[in-house]
Amino acid sequence: MQTLHQAVRDNFAEKAAYVARVMPGMTVTDDESFVAVDCGLPSDTFNLVVARHLSTPDHLLRAGVEPFMAKRFPVALWYWEDEADRQGMAALAAYGLAHTETHIAMYADIAQACVAAPVPADLTISPAVQPDHIRHYGSVIAALFGDSDEGRQVSAYHNLLSEYGMSHLPALRYYIGAYHDRVVATGSLFVGSDTVGIYDIVTQAPYRQQGIGSAMFAYLLNEARRFQHRHAILQASPDGIRIYEKAGFKAAGKVHTFENRVLL
Repeated sequence: MQTLHQAVRDNFAEKAAYVARVMPGMTVTDDESFVAVDCGLPSDTFNLVVARHLSTPDHLLRAGVEPFMAKRFPVALWYWEDEADRQGMAALAAYGLAHTETHIAMYADIAQACVAAPVPADLTISPAVQPDHIRHYGSVIAALFGDSDEGRQVSAYHNLLSEYGMSHLPALRYYIGAYHDRVVATGSLFVGSDTVGIYDIVTQAPYRQQGIGSAMFAYLLNEARRFQHRHAILQASPDGIRIYEKAGFKAAGKVHTFENRVLL
């Protein structure tokens, strides 16, 4: 298998393009230096340019980002920092893209990772397979954006996904956490070519600090053991890295996100 640093990047790129490769109205541009995903909606949560490297930033911007600019669509550009990528970062800023987030790419041996997280009373975690499950899942994610157009587009995306059906997307597994019969938490797995990715661990604001997110993380890690891959990967915020380190995850580099909203 390639280096774990590369494996984290590859899992995200595969996940980003997975739905768009099969969903009507969505497109994927697979280039030597990037993967670009157009979800057909004005959403930089799902319109993504995942840089394979930044050694040719002019090509990346011209072929990867400018098609979204022509449509006046928001887009997020993701890249994994290494020496060459750091040199290309100036080109992104000069173009006008705004640096919005930095996460820590992490990996762990699934068999050795461990999370001690009791399930809170009245919390039920289950796969999201029915259309209403997917819509609830989308509502929890959309709430992160408040009353904004991005939140509405996130809901619209999951509404489309609920109509298409998760049975057509076997590598993507959504999970919901219901507390007192109300869906308040989400999590997902993406079973990639070499690793299992853990994504979208979200708890609605009024229900945080009650162990729900930790219980979801433990559930996802246990689900990841069902597959044949040795390693799990994820991307942690600087505030959340200690939780994952305690479970046995190790850092594999920084992930930067740039957005074009300043140009729209």
